[in-house]
Amino acid sequence: MKVDPSGLSRAARLTALAGLCLVTVLLLLPAAISVSTGGTAPEFLGEFGRWLWPAVGVIVLVAVVLTVWERVRGHETSSRSAALNRVEARVKALLASSLAAQTQVKLGVLRQPKLSVRADGDEISSTDLPAVYDRLGHTMVLVGPVGSGRSTLLRELCLVLVERARNDPGAPIPVVVDLATWRPYGARKPTEFTAWLLREMNRRYGISRSAGTIWLRRNRVAVLVDGLDEVPRADREHCESELAPFASVVVSTGPIENLPSAHVDPLSRGEVLEYVASVSPRLDSLEAALTPEVWEQLTSPLALNLLALTHLDKQVDTIGTDLVGSFVVERLSGQHGAGPAIRALKFLARLGRPNLGAPVHMPHRRAWLPLLPTRPLWLLFIRAVPAAFAGGVCAVTFITGLQLGFWSALTFVVSASLMLVWVNKLPHVFHPPGRAHGLITAGMGFLAGLVMGLLVGFVGLWLGGIATPWPYFAAYAFVVVATFFLALGFVPGDAPVPWSILITAAPGVSMVWVGPHSVLAGMGLGFSAGVAGGVFAAAVGRVWRTVRPAQHQRMRLGRPWWVQPAVPLAGAVGLLGGIASFGSWGAALGVALGLMVTPVAARDYVWPFDALAEWAAEGLTRPLSLGELSFRRTALLHLAEDRLLLTRVDGEYRFTHVVVRDHLAACDPTALVRATRR
Repeated sequence: MKVDPSGLSRAARLTALAGLCLVTVLLLLPAAISVSTGGTAPEFLGEFGRWLWPAVGVIVLVAVVLTVWERVRGHETSSRSAALNRVEARVKALLASSLAAQTQVKLGVLRQPKLSVRADGDEISSTDLPAVYDRLGHTMVLVGPVGSGRSTLLRELCLVLVERARNDPGAPIPVVVDLATWRPYGARKPTEFTAWLLREMNRRYGISRSAGTIWLRRNRVAVLVDGLDEVPRADREHCESELAPFASVVVSTGPIENLPSAHVDPLSRGEVLEYVASVSPRLDSLEAALTPEVWEQLTSPLALNLLALTHLDKQVDTIGTDLVGSFVVERLSGQHGAGPAIRALKFLARLGRPNLGAPVHMPHRRAWLPLLPTRPLWLLFIRAVPAAFAGGVCAVTFITGLQLGFWSALTFVVSASLMLVWVNKLPHVFHPPGRAHGLITAGMGFLAGLVMGLLVGFVGLWLGGIATPWPYFAAYAFVVVATFFLALGFVPGDAPVPWSILITAAPGVSMVWVGPHSVLAGMGLGFSAGVAGGVFAAAVGRVWRTVRPAQHQRMRLGRPWWVQPAVPLAGAVGLLGGIASFGSWGAALGVALGLMVTPVAARDYVWPFDALAEWAAEGLTRPLSLGELSFRRTALLHLAEDRLLLTRVDGEYRFTHVVVRDHLAACDPTALVRATRR
């Protein structure tokens, strides 16, 4: 009997984990607690009694590592029989979740029309795809139009090959992989096709990467490739060249060079009529309503399934030629409040994600922000952003005046107002034609800015207080050096050094009278506010650059009347914190010096400000997706699954067919809602 090495490895991990837990709970932890409360350690521990708590910590850490390892690798296998079982289980689940299988359940029929294939050079078609596969040398392209049943044939062939592999130890293990999850370029580097294939085999079928590498090298795996049509056209040629050394069967709408083709035959009129008769009496009125235009489209199982599901148990007088549109309308009709569901499905369809059931892990904003309508973008740029900036200025001004005095707060208000224009990020806001108020959005943005401003102010006070115990000369030297480097980033042009030296002379001379510690206190708060303001401005700029040119054209350049005065007015309110004390000029000078970091923080290529700006940009845009994809995402997915618009395999939601997805992606939600109400 062959022993599965992965099974032995997993048994060893579980045994070690159980042993560590028993030793910790029954021995080490009680002894450590006893020693901590004044007791004594067991005699057999001897001098090791003082290391009880470190030992408990190490064992807990090892147990956590073993647990994580078990979660990550616990389902991996290098066993041939286990791999075949998992392939069979998943392929059967794919077949059961397909639109064809769901149609069989709804209609109560035993099977779909039997599809025929014809290899290049053959005059007679065959319904025995495995025989065609053998005759073509176990390598072929399954060619047919979208909806012709190619994916179903591929999965049925996989089940046949699974049985062959069980009976013949020398036969390869078949695996079905979907190219919808492959892209030629990842986030930072090209995607190596072999690595992607091994990752898919591991994720879908639990085949360990080491075993998968060996099996691929020895041709012990037959790779059945689906989803080639989902690869962007610009990457299709590259994809075909990458999969050629591995692929055994490829599903495609057209032939591939140097690979033999097997063409899926269209359905005949007799097969369609035979299928309609098998569902009697639930489709009795359908045959008389079939016009020549409809007959031209009834050449694929997909068209037949859509037609049957749309007109099931109904008296049919006329049939439209838009079979997909009629199916979607029928599936969504009678649904209370269908508008948000349709908008969400359209958003998911255009998003093009392999797994629709993981909306929490939204992709980068470049993938979905251009899909939004104009109004949420208007609310972001015209209401939320200026209000948040004004709220932040108000909060920081109040903290500055309360702790450093009126002059420091006034310096911050004036500097922030000038920076608003000088950085040239926030004043360039946009609004579309039409009337939209969004005062609630502005209020929420102001409160968010207020909270963040208070946080920034407290951080600045902490930074300024760090240097309080420093000696006079150390604080003096730090202010001079820090001012010089801040001025280097602040002064534009190719020769900033002379200007930086000139700017550095101001605090160098002033500290003779005001002292360096008061300047440092102001610099800490100014630096904190400058970094926050610059990062915020850079984040807004990044979000705007993500918006599509078509969305730009639907907006007209302009500035709401209250954007420019909002910052100084909000700052004037914050000046109330400094009325009780005018403070020192040294702190005011420090605030101005610290704020010189703002242009540097607003640049997209300076680390770590660029990373902070990217994080802030994602945080700004995430709430915008709620207008298209609400918090009730689970209920939406269940509804769409019940209506046969979505299917679920391995816990992942996908559209039942690519044509359904494309129709929803291109639909007009308003027109679709009206059609469902008729």
